[in-house]
Amino acid sequence: MDGLTYTQEFVLCVLNQKPKLSAFKDRKIAACLLLSEIVELLRDGTMDLTPANRMVIAQVSKAPTDYLKPITDDIKKGQPQTVSNYVRDSVLSVRRRRVTKFAQAICDALVKDGYLEVDHKTYYDNQTLTDRILTQLYNDATAKKEPSEKNSMLAILLVNSGLIHQIFPKDEAQIVELRLKEVMRSDQYHLISDVTKKINRDLAAIIDAVSFVH
Repeated sequence: MDGLTYTQEFVLCVLNQKPKLSAFKDRKIAACLLLSEIVELLRDGTMDLTPANRMVIAQVSKAPTDYLKPITDDIKKGQPQTVSNYVRDSVLSVRRRRVTKFAQAICDALVKDGYLEVDHKTYYDNQTLTDRILTQLYNDATAKKEPSEKNSMLAILLVNSGLIHQIFPKDEAQIVELRLKEVMRSDQYHLISDVTKKINRDLAAIIDAVSFVH
């Protein structure tokens, strides 16, 4: 959709519900944002996993996408961690400064590219664009054909963050959730990689972990 990544589309959906940076302090939303950015870094080769499953920034010549630079800088300066531990520690930090810094970077990029407007720290999304993103997601979930991996990733983020029930009417939200479960369980969907299915499992486990900490 308009050249946006699933991470950018997720951020637009978050801000459509609460147009403030503080929206990303919600533990579930924060976990989804961080994992989505990490997946982007792994998929574009900016970051690798060691044999011990810890994150390291790859020795690549190209710089990461602008809005991903804060998270790569943060990962570089610390001891290598597993994805789950890194996301959990960031989300459970008292003020979630890392989370809001990463969210600020992607919001700034969306403003720069004309997808968002900002006024007195309030973000205004293009409602037409956000509606198109969500309509395409729902249509993909209800079509007989296999859903795209990009829409499946966005569905994973919306379902695990809990936003799916704020965005869609109850019946439609349930349809998207059931379709996602079906796609994640089945081997017949060739566009949906095993990596995406693992992301769905890992994110659900992280959400459970951060949700029960007081």
